[in-house]
Amino acid sequence: MKKLQRISDAEKQIMEFIWAAGRPVTTKEIINNLPEDNMWKQNTVITFLARLMGKGVIDATRIGKANHYKPCITEQEYRNFETKQFIKDVHKGSVFGFISALCDNGDLTKEDIESLMNRLKE
Repeated sequence: MKKLQRISDAEKQIMEFIWAAGRPVTTKEIINNLPEDNMWKQNTVITFLARLMGKGVIDATRIGKANHYKPCITEQEYRNFETKQFIKDVHKGSVFGFISALCDNGDLTKEDIESLMNRLKE
């Protein structure tokens, strides 16, 4: 598998539909299921799909006249990648620095802290 790359917000909209579908989907299905405020033309969606393929996030199989797109990674795998990149980029790779920032900002509830402590004990 290629080295995973970040995907844009637009590409992420398409991926959210592909991941949720749980089966290979066509360009037409993607266009028909875009958010209502999104009026991308077919060529725009095809461009995003080509980029996603280039990044190794999806694969396409030609069936009849349509490409059927399926994910090469799960949504959770992509989230894990994004989280690692965020910690690397923003916190210089320090998980402790990331958690400290959450604590310092008061973003963690008592329940969050208890859950983290339990998870760390596992």
